Amino acid sequence: MKKLLLLSSLLFAGIITVFAQNTTIQGASISKYEATQISNNGNFFIVPLVADLHVMSNTMQEHKIVEVVTLPEIKKKEQETAYLERIEKFLTNKLNELKAQALYEFIDASGASLIVSPIYSTKTLSSRGLEMRLEVRVKGYPATYNNFRSLKAADSTIIKLNNQIKQKNLDIISIEKKSTDRTERTEEIIR
Repeated sequence: MKKLLLLSSLLFAGIITVFAQNTTIQGASISKYEATQISNNGNFFIVPLVADLHVMSNTMQEHKIVEVVTLPEIKKKEQETAYLERIEKFLTNKLNELKAQALYEFIDASGASLIVSPIYSTKTLSSRGLEMRLEVRVKGYPATYNNFRSLKAADSTIIKLNNQIKQKNLDIISIEKKSTDRTERTEEIIR
């Protein structure tokens, strides 16, 4: 009897699990979508969450890391140009990793949520054989998020204004680029 009861409860739990994974909430299958990917077929409305950004310092702060990187050796029968291309890719990837690490350490050390307007600088401190000593600095303004709340009409007005400013800046950049392109073409024609 105990075996039958245990077997039936396991079977019941399995059936509930199968049905629970395929349930739908107002047309959105939970097993197929994450919260941010639920399609809105007019059945529900999701109010976005917004927060204020508090910049912790009016002056730019800085963080640096120094790391020794060992370059890969040249392979047998590898041409010099192929080796240099491989080294360039390796260093580009390594510098991107070091930038990410420096930013993470900066955020962690300052107790911030993010760094506003991060600026990176990289420098080779020394190079001997296949070893390079690299320094990566990141400067920026540590900031934290606070006052989390549901989106209100005033917030949406600010967001729309921000998007309009971004679009105007993109338009200005596009006009400046076209002007630069025309100047370069004019110089080519004159030459």
